[in-house]
Amino acid sequence: MVKAWRGLGLACLLASLSACSLFNSEEDVVQMAPVPEFSNQFTVAQQWQARVGKGVDDYFSTLSPVVAYDTIFAAARFGEVEALSLDGKRLWKQDLSEVESNNRFSGNTSNARISGGLVAAYQRVYLGTENADVFALSADTGEIVWQAKVAGEVLAAPAVEDSIVVVITSNGHLVALDAHSGEQRWDIKIDQPTLSLRSKAPPIISSGAVVLGRSDGKVGLYLLNNGQLLFESKLAQPKGSTEIDRIVDVDSKPVLIGSQLYAVAYNGNLVSVNLRNGEEAWRRSYSAYQDLASAGLTLFVTDVSDNVYSIDRTNGVERWTQSLLSYRLVTAPAIDGNYVVVGDSEGYLYWLNRDTGEFVSKILVDKSGLYVAPVVSSDKIIVQARNGKLYALDRS
Repeated sequence: MVKAWRGLGLACLLASLSACSLFNSEEDVVQMAPVPEFSNQFTVAQQWQARVGKGVDDYFSTLSPVVAYDTIFAAARFGEVEALSLDGKRLWKQDLSEVESNNRFSGNTSNARISGGLVAAYQRVYLGTENADVFALSADTGEIVWQAKVAGEVLAAPAVEDSIVVVITSNGHLVALDAHSGEQRWDIKIDQPTLSLRSKAPPIISSGAVVLGRSDGKVGLYLLNNGQLLFESKLAQPKGSTEIDRIVDVDSKPVLIGSQLYAVAYNGNLVSVNLRNGEEAWRRSYSAYQDLASAGLTLFVTDVSDNVYSIDRTNGVERWTQSLLSYRLVTAPAIDGNYVVVGDSEGYLYWLNRDTGEFVSKILVDKSGLYVAPVVSSDKIIVQARNGKLYALDRS
């Protein structure tokens, strides 16, 4: 069945909203492409499935599982965080909805509103919430090692390196915390536009610096030890007659390869910048909010119309475009060997040939829909559906 997609159903645009549903009864304005029909070139088998709470429901979220320490860590928006063995057995469960400070945000109903994460480092799992909390959990037991309050909602995954956790809040605070104690190292305020997308780009830490995509259409480079701005590069210039037309968020996680940074903006450009000297290598006109993926000399992009692109990262030349998934609310791409993998809002997972963009296989995973890129591990693909179900898949 062909469903319809509401233009900009990707997010609630007003950054001031604390939480909002991705789907509602507004009039449909853009038609979703039908499920592509083709013959599978290989089969995909389900190894196991598990359930982690109620997932993210119909809320916009980038909450994603992570595989580390031979363990799969996953979470649900309401507050459940779980660790599972690689064969799907539960190792531990932590319920952050029971944390006392959550009550002041949710009245009589406890709700952790987990939204930023998960990240594994130092035998811990780090995450942030819309309740302005950052947590560090023991990777071995799930116990809370520390909890820190920050200046706003944490919608994106933290960055963890050099014993520092860096988060960006919805109201523009870039905050550094001690990874072992949660003590605040520094907090800088970044000016925000009047209107922005309901998402934030996860920060990146590299070589003593923090790389951050910002809501003003720029990428900034900050010193890790004190938050000082080193330089910024503009990916998009606000234009248009309405505030919505002027949205230029850099909400996708940039790709950093050596000293070369690749980043894309909504209503803007895909840009390659050298972080050593700040010089721009090339820029091409693309509009995207999903995270980028890279393999070899190629970048892979899902744009706002849900087209998937392959782009030569040395010069920005487009290699191929796959447009048969338009307006299916396609996830960010993931790399699975010689394939690019994306999911969609009806719960299908697709494998595309990395060299040509042609479809090679698909599987219906979960009718509740897929909202984040699959996590590709050594011998399995981990997929989390909106309803909280976690799937381990194996292609042969």
